[in-house]
Amino acid sequence: MRVSSSVNLPFVFPSVKRGVLKSGFTTMVDVLVSACLILVAFTSPAMAVLTAEELLKALPLSDGERKDVLKGEIVRFTTEEGSDRELALGAVLLVPKVPENLVPLWREAVVFKLVGAVTAFGEIPDKATVGDFAGVKLQPNGEEEAKRYLEAEPGEMLNLDGKEISAFQALKAKGGSLAEVETLVREQLLARYQAYREKGLAGIPPYARGKEEMFQLSQDLVLATNAAKLVAKYFPSFQEILLKYPAIQAKQLETRFNWANVEVFSRPTLILSHRMLFNEGDAYVVVDRHFYASHEYNGLQSIGGALPAEEGSLLVSLYRISTDGVAGFGSSAKHPVARGLMGPYFEEIFEGIRKKAK
Repeated sequence: MRVSSSVNLPFVFPSVKRGVLKSGFTTMVDVLVSACLILVAFTSPAMAVLTAEELLKALPLSDGERKDVLKGEIVRFTTEEGSDRELALGAVLLVPKVPENLVPLWREAVVFKLVGAVTAFGEIPDKATVGDFAGVKLQPNGEEEAKRYLEAEPGEMLNLDGKEISAFQALKAKGGSLAEVETLVREQLLARYQAYREKGLAGIPPYARGKEEMFQLSQDLVLATNAAKLVAKYFPSFQEILLKYPAIQAKQLETRFNWANVEVFSRPTLILSHRMLFNEGDAYVVVDRHFYASHEYNGLQSIGGALPAEEGSLLVSLYRISTDGVAGFGSSAKHPVARGLMGPYFEEIFEGIRKKAK
């Protein structure tokens, strides 16, 4: 597999354990597990409005890397990042064909089934109740994780807003049990889902980072959406939806909402995912937006698709992760390390796609 020159560090993930690297780096290792949820869903019916040749020229690849793509190699790439918190990484692969069943597989959220670190997941219906989150459990190591919630305070240990923190502090005063913590977690996930369904990006509660410091995930998701130049050029109505959902929707848009529990270094990372499939003529664009993650990263947005080529179909994916782990002092050094750690997950998922495309 060819690795783009902007990701030139050796792969060290198998030997990484909590505490081996400094917190910013280990945070990005945690992100990898949840980020790989999004990759399989990118393969969809061919986008006729943009040719594979045009896309290949537009990607930040060297001539040698483009030749590697045409040879059938998985090539990873990065692109300009919108802030020191953002990590951008993509991959491209040429396959002989695209399986006809991949859109149905997207509807089934098969990607959650393919990732071993996903310990549980479920679909969230339009008119959700707390019962739709019954499968959410603080596993593994539930007692330890429940203690983190009961001792919650502004910071990066858990992504919570002020009201959520106060609720856990009140529960602690009553001697809250693991079961009671899990009940409150489910209620808060439901509230976050409902706020997003009602107001979209504007409805995402902020994360409390300090006494007066709040982090607004919505701002980073707007940056990620505005950075999707090809979507803006070829699918402007879809980009408008991404920015203004649910105020703007369209009959070409299909959505799915899911919760998922991803085991990250023996901790449960709870995720709320908004998956979107946009159809215009023969073209499909797939986006996955994590509008909540309970810890280790703030959220993410991915985009991808498949385009017809003379040699088969060109599969491409790009995701942008918002994480405090690569921000601040030493950011320029943290970014390439994090990309190097993330790369092998592209290989794993894309190899799975390659097998399905035979």
